[in-house]
Amino acid sequence: MSLIHRLETWLADPAITDICIHGPQRTFIDRGQGMEAQLPSLDASTESHRLKSWTLDQLSKAGKSWDARSPFIDAPLEPSHRLHVVFPPIAGTELALSIRRLGRSHSASSNERWASNSVAFQTLKQAVERQETILISGSTGSGKTTLLNDLLAFAAPEERLLAIEDTPELFPQHPHFLSLLSRPPNADGFGEVTIRTLLKQSLRMRPDRILVGECRGAEVLEFLQVLNTGHRGSLATIHANSARDALRRLELLCLLSAPESVSISALREWIASGIQWVAYVERSPKAGRRIQEVARLQGIEAGTILLRPVLDAGARTVV
Repeated sequence: MSLIHRLETWLADPAITDICIHGPQRTFIDRGQGMEAQLPSLDASTESHRLKSWTLDQLSKAGKSWDARSPFIDAPLEPSHRLHVVFPPIAGTELALSIRRLGRSHSASSNERWASNSVAFQTLKQAVERQETILISGSTGSGKTTLLNDLLAFAAPEERLLAIEDTPELFPQHPHFLSLLSRPPNADGFGEVTIRTLLKQSLRMRPDRILVGECRGAEVLEFLQVLNTGHRGSLATIHANSARDALRRLELLCLLSAPESVSISALREWIASGIQWVAYVERSPKAGRRIQEVARLQGIEAGTILLRPVLDAGARTVV
């Protein structure tokens, strides 16, 4: 079977969460238990050409084009995946493809998906229903976006949900959802639309909840200001190693984006007043994706944000 036929089979398999290909000789898939090496293709030269043709075809369908000056491309891969491509020579002599299955493709219901974390999930669900802001943290592939998608289903149907993303990954079961996508500059350096710009524009679009697919740069300072100007119930994800670490990373991103215009004490005031909950999601080969921590922010004391754990690492009730 050719690599393209195998690739299409893997894309159709709901158990496979990630596909990583670095040329036809180095292919890996992840079924939730870690990366599994696949048999290399016998006719490497022919398969390499077919893989490039398939990739360019998928990018064309997504309205993307490759340019030697922009060797990195993110694109949606219908119906339920995200494609990231690195072209040679940045990736050596072969294409490097990273394909992620998005949360909307799971066949299980949210309650089934988080059955082992039912107390944690119900706590976060009730927070969404009360229009409280939640920051979801975790590592790459831990399930942050899946959890965010599942929680958005519990927002009231009359609310307007506005997402700010780099690539479309949020597809909540909600009747009034709109996603705005950032855009990199073209080959001539023009046309860039940043997450920060989209956040400013979103305030003119009458949102009830603003959703940030991932906090990673200068937009974090803008987002904190949004949270403190009446937009309760917003949700966002961030890469971090624990609930407490998520707050430290927020501070760091703000300081890096505006080192002279804001003090650490002001930042902590914004964080403590704008965010009510922090969740930490973790993935392990044995347990899969789990909500490991849920903590509530309870103001500031002696310059430190008070973070009260509601669930411990085993998802057991603490308070």
